[in-house]
Amino acid sequence: MPLPRRFAWLAAWPLLAAWPLLAGCPRNGSGSGPPQHYEDPKAMIAVFEDSERDAWQLPDRVVRALPFSSRSAVVADIGAGSGYFTRRLAAEVPDGRVYAVDVDGEFEDYLLEHREAWGTPNIQPHLAIYDDPMLPSGELDLVFTANTYAFIRDRVGYFGKVRTALSAAGRLAIIEFRPDASPPGNVAPAPEYRVARETALDELQKAGFTLEREETFLPHQWFLILAPTPKK
Repeated sequence: MPLPRRFAWLAAWPLLAAWPLLAGCPRNGSGSGPPQHYEDPKAMIAVFEDSERDAWQLPDRVVRALPFSSRSAVVADIGAGSGYFTRRLAAEVPDGRVYAVDVDGEFEDYLLEHREAWGTPNIQPHLAIYDDPMLPSGELDLVFTANTYAFIRDRVGYFGKVRTALSAAGRLAIIEFRPDASPPGNVAPAPEYRVARETALDELQKAGFTLEREETFLPHQWFLILAPTPKK
């Protein structure tokens, strides 16, 4: 059963920039991490869409680095939030579709309201739950997620489900804040909650992925592109 709309953990990169909006919540799954709950998703949209984000997130360069298989590819943006990356992904696959994966209906409403104005009617809001992206099996050509990895509790289990959703030639792209980075303001989780690249690679290997390529141009984040490990 989907969780109540007021709970959100995906699209979480700027949560610590909004501590007044945050409240405590139970841990979900294994491990620990930053708070997964904030009271006012609508207020977070302005944070997600802050124009100053472009200077360090370099979204257009990120999208150019992604392995789109074709203009008709099927893509998922896990932690889509306000669609900051979603609309850029959708512009690259005008004949395909992009699942905007999140667990909060407030973001779904925002995407439905704005996707036509963005020129990206191929965005498909997709409500999920904490431990499962609820994506169709074997259908995805690319799964992308930015600044969300640290907020997932059982990452091995979760990305095992992502692997199941990918086609044989599908790819997974992940961007996350480095523990030693000093990003502007309070846009990232506290360093003790961030996930090191090496830790992520170990977890993703267990989930069934192999590192294919790494991009190093982002000033505060690691950026990995992975392929499903062939099953024996």
